Amino acid sequence: MDSRGDFSYKGIYKVLLVIFEWTDKFLQNKVLPNVEQIERDSSIDRDRTENYVIDLSYKQNPAIIKKLNVLEFHPNEPGDPENPKTYIKHNTVFARPTTSDGGTAFRYALGLNELSTSAIKGWYNDKRKYVGKEKMRKVIKAAVDANRLFDTYASTELGNLFQCPYDKTKVQKDATIVIHLKPILKQLVDDKILFFFRNDSASRPANKSVFLYNRPSEIADRYDAYVDYAKNTIYPALKNLGVMGEVTEDSWNSPKNLLTEIKGYMNESYGDQKTLIEECLVLNEIIEKDKEREEKQKRKQQIEDLMAFLAEAGRIVEVNLLRVSGEPLTDEFRSSLLSQPELLYTEYADNRVYNEFILHKSCIPQAIESAKRTFQIKHSDLEIRVLNQMNVTLHLNDESPKRLLEEIEAQSLFQFLPFFTKLWRMIMGNMTVHKFEIPPIKARIQQQLTRDLASQKVKKISQEKEKLVKARLKEREEAEKDAERKSKQSHSQVSSTNSSQDDDEDSEPVKQGSPEEEKKWKESIESIVRILDEAWEFGVYPDREYVLSKLNGKFTEENLIFFLKKFGGKEIYSFPIRNQREKFPWPILISTGYLKRHGKKLFDKVSAESERQRNDKFPNQEKFDIAESQLDFLNRILPKIKP
Repeated sequence: MDSRGDFSYKGIYKVLLVIFEWTDKFLQNKVLPNVEQIERDSSIDRDRTENYVIDLSYKQNPAIIKKLNVLEFHPNEPGDPENPKTYIKHNTVFARPTTSDGGTAFRYALGLNELSTSAIKGWYNDKRKYVGKEKMRKVIKAAVDANRLFDTYASTELGNLFQCPYDKTKVQKDATIVIHLKPILKQLVDDKILFFFRNDSASRPANKSVFLYNRPSEIADRYDAYVDYAKNTIYPALKNLGVMGEVTEDSWNSPKNLLTEIKGYMNESYGDQKTLIEECLVLNEIIEKDKEREEKQKRKQQIEDLMAFLAEAGRIVEVNLLRVSGEPLTDEFRSSLLSQPELLYTEYADNRVYNEFILHKSCIPQAIESAKRTFQIKHSDLEIRVLNQMNVTLHLNDESPKRLLEEIEAQSLFQFLPFFTKLWRMIMGNMTVHKFEIPPIKARIQQQLTRDLASQKVKKISQEKEKLVKARLKEREEAEKDAERKSKQSHSQVSSTNSSQDDDEDSEPVKQGSPEEEKKWKESIESIVRILDEAWEFGVYPDREYVLSKLNGKFTEENLIFFLKKFGGKEIYSFPIRNQREKFPWPILISTGYLKRHGKKLFDKVSAESERQRNDKFPNQEKFDIAESQLDFLNRILPKIKP
């Protein structure tokens, strides 16, 4: 090209040689030339140099040189801590792969990516400043409202650093992403600079891979911002549509179920609002797992602290006296503690109390000394009995503590000798127990201990059962009150629906929404009507619980009530079964279509049943109440239904 004499390529070979020389030195200095460097070394003017490198990179097939990208960190320049572009500069460089590279620029791209990763780490650790919780909320809200949630990802911020001026087509831009951005993001995730999770439900590719800066407080603030948006923007809109009812403030403290419910009402037309809910659910799971992991780590540390305390105690310790953060041990924590192999455990009881004791194995000699002092000063043999129950001698290699325990144990058994034997030895000044007398005395003590343990455990179990029964009774009372409140609310809602139907036959329920939403509402009503008609055909009296079971989680109970109230219109009626609260706690539902088709037949059937039960010598109260309730309902409703 250069030797043909065409002025448009004059000096292009010199440009290629300069690039080749820099490429050859790459292994030593990890530097490749940019256009400015090539211009200086080749003495070719800037415009022509740029044209030559573009020609060699893009127009030749295959490309003679490779265009690559690298980021450089400039910490001493003035900049904005919230904007990485002010500290990280993009540089476009060029390489001429050697024959040993096989024509690929892989090792050069790899080396440059290492430099770019280091530059990002330097900015992240030294210069980056987090915007804060309040600004995070504003940024998230603005991004979701603009349907550009992906602009808030770390990957988008870092991806903007790779805007190469030589990438003009989508293919060229995609090549830069594949060669540089993706490997760098992966390395930053591996190095714990970035946090990554997938959202495969996202409708747009830009929202499927989510990269965030890996600072727990920042991720927690993002999660809070998501929940705040859902609470103050998405939920009120769904509530105004009538598909969601009132929720308590506590529901937003653990919002997983609520967010799952909200997600069920959203389709792709909601854009990034739906994406936000999906990501919020993912973050909720991650945060909950982190909390669980922190709890396990905290419990592990607490057990280690207790083990250190027990190792220094030098005596047996009563389990009930142990405290963690000022609170008694929970059953789970207690089980974890007692499973430690360094501890000895035993139960002990007398005719008054039941106790549990533990002892660190390293403290056995000190515990024996403590038992000796207690016996000599207070004449209490409790510690001796507990040590004997723990079989501490099995864990002793030194004979001296064993002999000491046997000695004080023999002294403590003197009180268990027969009265006259004990009295004679006291008179004679020989207050000892012979070796042959020890086994039967210990056997008697063990038998008594076994009886006392059984007795005290029965008392303890009885007390726990009593507490459990009281707690369950209290829960049942609260549940009954709650059910009664909901029942009254349901009756008033259904009554208001029916009265509005009776008063104004031409009125239509409020159905304002997009065509897709109205189609969804219509499909839901048709599905509920189909369920009700099938139930009546099979002789089942369907209530809202029956409908909920057939809808497979599509609605919650509260949402179903509001949905029927808002969109049921003239399609569904309800009536209560009198005097049968336990079997039929909720109103029975029936569709208008079924009444139009079978109302007269149903009326004749229940009239006959009511009369039969009324005249029967031994009437069935339940059948009579069901028939009378239906008869009262049909007498009131059938005349108002247009055939």
